[in-house]
Amino acid sequence: MLVVDANVVLEVLYKRAKWREAKAFLDRVKRGELSACMLHFAVHAISAILGEPGLASRFLREVASWRGLRVIDLPLEEEALAADLAGKVGLDFDDGLHYYVAKKLDAAIVSYDRDFDKLDAKRLEPGELIQEAG
Repeated sequence: MLVVDANVVLEVLYKRAKWREAKAFLDRVKRGELSACMLHFAVHAISAILGEPGLASRFLREVASWRGLRVIDLPLEEEALAADLAGKVGLDFDDGLHYYVAKKLDAAIVSYDRDFDKLDAKRLEPGELIQEAG
């Protein structure tokens, strides 16, 4: 299982430096070749960044169609535990949520954020997951 950070999706939406590899990874999730999850929190954050309701609607419908993606909702009690954990390991709140879920699911975090590298959860970049596909 893979926990996808919002910055992977934003890489594609803003066509940043590594957008092609991020898109190739997300396409594998979309086709169901890779199993991944994304926090509902991250999906909402991306929708809020998009701002315009029509763009957000298209994004949400697109993500809902991805065969290999499960969107995870955390109860408030678990978000509080994640916030506590984030404080202990030196992460901000949203990174703490990703770290908490990765630990809970024994999953790797797919992210461009190197703050995860100092922790005991494995961080992968999208490019590492498309090389397997050839």
